[in-house]
Amino acid sequence: MILLLQFCPANRRMDALGLKTSAGLLPVHLVDSPERRLFALGTLTSFSPPHGLLLVFDDGTPPRVWSKALQVQADLLWLDETRQILDRDLDAGPCRADPCPEYAPERGAVSVLILPPGTAREPAFQIGQTAFLQALKPAGGQPTSASDTPR
Repeated sequence: MILLLQFCPANRRMDALGLKTSAGLLPVHLVDSPERRLFALGTLTSFSPPHGLLLVFDDGTPPRVWSKALQVQADLLWLDETRQILDRDLDAGPCRADPCPEYAPERGAVSVLILPPGTAREPAFQIGQTAFLQALKPAGGQPTSASDTPR
């Protein structure tokens, strides 16, 4: 099924945001539909070059990441609609044996930041802090179509 999704142009489009970290802006791809979430998780096999994903669950789907879909070790930051960090799963990893666990926040989140392992250990990414995201400009200098506020 993941192979079929790769050929759908709508599923390949991901808007670029920047997450403010102590090392500067970390590129983060905005993933805002169930199909794009499946595609993004299924094709994320490394964080090289360093980047992250922002999975937005504004379609009524409960926010969760199934470890079977996760291909790499990652830090997960669960955010509310104001981008406040509600919960964290550090060093979340792929499924090792069935039944595969799901990662989910303890309370209502609308999005999850999937970051390279170790990134979420920064003091700025503690529960209660706000994740600062901003639209990135592509090489041509025009702003992306992404908003700096998750949907």
